Amino acid sequence: MNTTILELTGLAQAVAGEKLTSAFEALGGGDSLEVVCDGEPSGLLQLFQEKFWGAFDWHPLENGPERWRMTVRRVPGSGRRGIGEFMGFDHERCDVLYASMENAAQSGDAEATRSLFGAFETGMTHHFDMEEKRFFPAFEQATGMTQGPTTVMRMEHRQMLGVMGQMRQALAQGDLDGVIRGGGTMMVLMRQHNIKEEQMLYPMGDMHLGDVQPLLKAMQTV
Repeated sequence: MNTTILELTGLAQAVAGEKLTSAFEALGGGDSLEVVCDGEPSGLLQLFQEKFWGAFDWHPLENGPERWRMTVRRVPGSGRRGIGEFMGFDHERCDVLYASMENAAQSGDAEATRSLFGAFETGMTHHFDMEEKRFFPAFEQATGMTQGPTTVMRMEHRQMLGVMGQMRQALAQGDLDGVIRGGGTMMVLMRQHNIKEEQMLYPMGDMHLGDVQPLLKAMQTV
């Protein structure tokens, strides 16, 4: 799968939207754009939801205040996705970001490690926010399970945020070995957490929530 960098810095939103639309329409299934802009991109995301809903993924890599970066991926195939497929792909994406960061740390490249850790932390935080601000409340309302699996998932989110904080501190001190050690703990927590969500929570959400497209749209805009 190919990734192309698309620079939108300095462009008015209407021009940026046209350029992004044209670049996206030229993508093959599974290919993506790494988009860079100097303005908050919510208007571009709204445009894409109106024009291409179901055909794309949109994930932040860097959230301002002077520069925003995000990946815009053309979803292979067609058809509406459920929560399991939508969020399961984001698990895979964050795993790839982690692996790239770990490789950079093991090679001793502090600058690359810093950049890749920033993208990984942004991705994980966005993933947690999609769940805690949108999916979990909808799941709890639909099922009445307010002290069930979502409570466990929130606790595990706090654990992972704590480990990422330790990794960030080690990185600030130039301690790449500390980043690698923290990353080992992080990977174990991620794997255990993802299995629980993919095998239990996401299928239950798809079962109980009916048409999840409005929810997925709301999750994407968090």
